[in-house]
Parts: sequence; structure tokens; C-alpha cells
Amino acid sequence: MNFLNPLFSLGILAATMPVLLHLIRREHARRVEFPSLMFLHRISRKTIRYQKLRHLLLLLLRVLAFVLVALAFTRPYFKGAQASALALRSARTHVIAIDNSMSMSYRGRWERALAEASKIVRSIAAGDRVAVMEFSDRVAVKTRPTTNKTEALYAIEKGIELTDRATSYGQALRAAEKLAADGATAEAVIYWISDFQKNAMAPADQELHLSPGIELEPVDVGSNEFSNLAISSVRIEDLDSGGSGNLVLRAVVVCYGSEECRNVRVELFADSRKISEKRIDVLRNSSAAVDFTLPGLTAGMHPVVLQLEDPNLTRDNRFYLVLTGRGKISVSSIEGSQAERRRSPRFFLLKALNLDRLSPYRLSLATPNDPIPKQGILIWNDAWGASQTTQRRLRDFVLSGGGLIIVVSGSVRAADFNRSFGLWLPLKIAQAPPEIPSRVRPAQDYLLMTDIRMDHPIFQPFRGPRSGFFLGARFYRHARLVLEPGVESIARFDNGDPALVAVKLGKGRVLVFASSADDTDNDFPLKALYAPFWHQMLRYVEGRQEKRYWFTVGETISLRKEIEEVAASQRTSDAADADAIFVLMDPGKSRLPVGSGVNELELAHAGFYEVRGLNWSVFLAVNPVPAESDLARSDPEETTARFISSERPRLSRQEDLSPDKWERRQQIWSLILAAVLLLFISELILSNSLATSGKTKPDSGLSGSGQ
Repeated sequence: MNFLNPLFSLGILAATMPVLLHLIRREHARRVEFPSLMFLHRISRKTIRYQKLRHLLLLLLRVLAFVLVALAFTRPYFKGAQASALALRSARTHVIAIDNSMSMSYRGRWERALAEASKIVRSIAAGDRVAVMEFSDRVAVKTRPTTNKTEALYAIEKGIELTDRATSYGQALRAAEKLAADGATAEAVIYWISDFQKNAMAPADQELHLSPGIELEPVDVGSNEFSNLAISSVRIEDLDSGGSGNLVLRAVVVCYGSEECRNVRVELFADSRKISEKRIDVLRNSSAAVDFTLPGLTAGMHPVVLQLEDPNLTRDNRFYLVLTGRGKISVSSIEGSQAERRRSPRFFLLKALNLDRLSPYRLSLATPNDPIPKQGILIWNDAWGASQTTQRRLRDFVLSGGGLIIVVSGSVRAADFNRSFGLWLPLKIAQAPPEIPSRVRPAQDYLLMTDIRMDHPIFQPFRGPRSGFFLGARFYRHARLVLEPGVESIARFDNGDPALVAVKLGKGRVLVFASSADDTDNDFPLKALYAPFWHQMLRYVEGRQEKRYWFTVGETISLRKEIEEVAASQRTSDAADADAIFVLMDPGKSRLPVGSGVNELELAHAGFYEVRGLNWSVFLAVNPVPAESDLARSDPEETTARFISSERPRLSRQEDLSPDKWERRQQIWSLILAAVLLLFISELILSNSLATSGKTKPDSGLSGSGQ
């Protein structure tokens, strides 16, 4: 045994106090003269010895009490093998981890989980510590390790709720392991209450192992027999054969589980109005598509809901999306003389931009002498000879926030460009190379667009596999751009000449494309990438990004970005104001606090979030993670075995603990003081018993005395 405060052992000398008091305060027999001994009662020697024995026991209790008090102040503790033996008798920490992800709402699983958690708390031995936490793709600690069972039961019954979130086991077990360590006990057990969904196991979780000495107890509330319906995705397609502007929503319905889904009702709602209803059959563990026709939308944002009929798990019965109807953005193609051309330079652009009803652009023809519009996008399509007044208006148009795309074909004279656009843009055109009269030319006479910045917003949609192949386009002629500081090169030809450059001027943007927009200088218009490439360029100069129809639970978005997009689409100036005042409502129509400067919003619930301003509103559609609807599960015992450490607890690692930590973990002094209390109670009872029987007289200041 070791002592943290060994000097307090001098307090053992205080144990002599009861002995001294007995000697000093001991009563002496008085000598009384009697005329006759007949009036005295004879006492046997045996009785006298018994009285002395009783008094010695009382003295022993008092002495032992003083010794133990002094020992408690020395704060004793054990180390090494002695500590190991003590740990076997120490308290345990019980961590109750409850899965509250969306899949737990299936057919009473949540109720069983809460009942199991409460049962565990009630069965915990007195003195053990218990902690309660909930987990999904987020972890929340409800109670830290405590010996108060009432607090833990209240957290289970009142403090934990189901969510629409997905499941992540790795971070939940790491948090539970930390709680177990915070309990500061030699043993700990984690009760893992879940349906053990297979999709919740991430590849990185395979390497996770709990610390030695921590037990993992699975509490399975799931089942291998289940059936669940969900809408995994929705595709928006155009239906413009009659020019009606109707849209087709193609929903993919998935039937998970061991049963077939027959005669399933699927409904379409738009702006809280029921549009149509259909019924489909879906085989088990397969999917089926169902199409709905949505009438042409008016300007503004329209909340749309696709709803299933499935009583087993209702939280994924609805699929939310937001469709925005807005007027076509005017795109003016400014063209010069067409006398030397086979067709108009806008021939291919017209087909690319007016592709379908979903295209947000409307292309129209203009000449260099027409007035410059105040809004919209301009394409200077190989037109030259503009006056200085026109150039000044173009510059003012860009400075005020307009978007301009300049198409410079290989036939443009360098002098014409340099004394017009070259006066206010930081780039020039070098002398054009000699023309090759024939379109039939050797392989080495064309260029490819190779050096492309795929991280640029224009090319980001083409980064993925099967997203497009720009090397298939051949460029037979181009303009040789000479760039100055302030110009961003986005793509180059394989000879190093810039193919596409960007310039930011004031509030607007300018793109310069160094070849023709038709098939005069290249065969790019004949490729499948031509239309999406031009749409991306128009989005860039407009300053607008592709609008998402829905988000998923758990994402964090920028509120300011979403508001600015609405301001741009609805032409609402007060929404674009950085200091605009707005109200944020969650899907349950509860107002969320929005402090000054708040920009980020975590989407925690499925449904429609609404941001309301003075003259505007924004709807954000949020859906559960599709994988959470698949209730296929892994074996609880096998899953648990992956995380349990194969190492035995090694108490030798604790040898480097400081004496203060050893003593604080064991707290032997508290046990000693409890023993002292029992001694004093025993001494009090014994002393009072002797005094009542008349066999002894209590000492002054003490409960009894001895002879």
C-alpha cells in the first residue's frame, strides 16, 4: 500500500486520546464505613471480569476509529498486482448507444429500442456508471457517465427522438469508446442498440477496433424479414411535341425486402394540389419507373411531391423537389453580313440553345447597329465594323453586370479586332495564318482542344466518366489570341494557342472563343458536346449555376448562395441585398433562429425548408439518403466481433500513472471513512446500552467509560 499524504500518518498518535481519557477520567471507588456488612451485596469475581471485558471492547472501538480517520487523511492507494485485484471489485461504466436513424422507424423498432435501453439502465448495479448517447450520421451525448439512474432514464424517455438521417457506425463507436474512457473505471461495456443496417458500414470502419477492456454488447431490434417501398430518384424530361410546355417526371420506385410490392399507389402533388395518381407493381429487390405529366409551370418556385402508399416505413414515402418556372433569358446573336456564308452563323446556335422547353434561353438575331439591351446575354458572333459608340455601349453593358461571348473566327482581321474590342479588353489578335482553301486537308493541318481546365465552372460537368470527349472536335482554323495580364485561359489548342479565355470586367464577364460558332472553321457543331458546352458558357457569363431540384438530409448549404440564385432568376433586387432580412422555416413549419451573419444551414429534416423575405421566398427540397431505405442488415454478432479488440487488458500500461491518478481512481479513503462511521455508530449503541443497564457511567464528553 502507498500513501499520497504520508505525513498525516502522525495523526495515529491521536488514537492514544481515548486511553488517556480512560486513565485520567476513570472513577475511583469511594471508601464508605458501614456498621455491618449485611447491607452489602456480594459480587462474584466472574462478573467483575466480564465488566472489564465490555469496557475494553468500548475502548478498542474508539481507538480503532481514530486510527482509521488518520489513515483516511493519508489517502492510501494500491499499485501493480494489488491494483489489479482491486480493479476486479471496482465499478463499471455502461454506455448505451441508441440508433435513431430513419430506418429505426420501421414497424415498432424504435419502441423496442427504447424499452431495451430502459431495461439495461434498471438492471445496472448500484455504484456503476451509465452514459446515454444517440447516433445516426451525427452523434449526440445525452448524459455523461453518472451513477444517477433517474437522469439516464429521463434522457432515454424524453431526450431522444427519431430522425431522418442516415446511419454511420464508425463515428458512433468512437464516441462511445470515449464515453467509456471518461467513466474512469477499470471495466466498461457498450450496449449497441440498432437494427444493424448493412449500408451503415463504411469501408473505413473495417479498421476500427475498440480499446482492450471495453466490451461491446449488441442489442438487435431488427429483422431479416422486411418490406419497404421508396422513391430512389426522379428524372425531369421534356414533353414539347405540341409546344405545351408540359414536363414529364419519371420516378424510380424501389421495392426492398423479401416481399413483392403489388398495386402500389403513387401520387403527384404540385403546389399542394393533387395532379394525378397511378398504380404499379414492383418485384422484390427491384425497381420500376412511373411517369407523370406535369402541366407547364408559371413563373416562380413550385414545391412538387411524389408520394407512395406504404405503412411499414412512412418517413421515406415522399420525394420532394422544387421546380422553378421563369421566363426565357434573352440571348442576342449579333451578326454581320452573311453574303459570303452558306448559312447564318447562328444556325447551329439556334438548335443548341432552343433545344427544348427546359432550356432557359431564347436566341434572337441582332445587328451591330441595333440598340444594346440592358439585360440578357450578348453573343458577338463574328460581326465586325462596329462604331466606337457601339463599343462604348458594349463596355458599359459588361461593367453593369451583363454577359458577353465574343466569337472570333479565323477569318477575322487582327486590325479590326484590335481597334475595337482590343481598346477595352486586355487581349489582342496576332496576324492570322495563311488560309488553306480546301477543307480536305492532311491530318496535321487541324488542331485539337487539349489543355482544358476541367476544374473551371464551364468544364466541371464534363469531368466524370462518359461525360464527353472534347478531343473528337477538329479545328481547321482559329484566331491567334495574345493575352495580357487579367485574362484567364480556360482551354488551349494543342499548338499552345488559347482556345477559350475569360475576362472579368466590373460586375460582368466576357468569354472569347477563338474559332467559329458554326462549321466554317471546325466540326465542333456536329459533336454531341456542342449544345451542353454552349449552355455552360451562357451560365458562366450570366453568373448562374445549375439549380439543384433537391438536397439530401445531412447536407450543409449556403443560404446566401440560394437566395442570390433566386434573386437572379426572379430579378428581385431586395433578395440580392447582403443585409436582407428573412425568416427561416423548417419542414415542420417551426421558425429556426437566424442570427446576424448566419450563412450555413445544415439540412436535418426531410421536407421543404422555406426562406421568406419581404417580397420573395425560397423553397429548399430535402430528401432522406436513398441508401437508408434499404433495410438489409448484417449479422449482429459478426459485426460486433469486427470491432472488439483481440488484445487482453494490459494493466502494466497503467504503471506510468501518477500517484494522484492512482489514488483518485481507487478512492480508498471513502471506504475508510464509511468504516469510521460504522465504528462510531457501534460505539454509540454500546455505550448507551451500558449506561442504560446501569453497569457503567458515561464519561464526560464521551459516550461511555471503562475501568
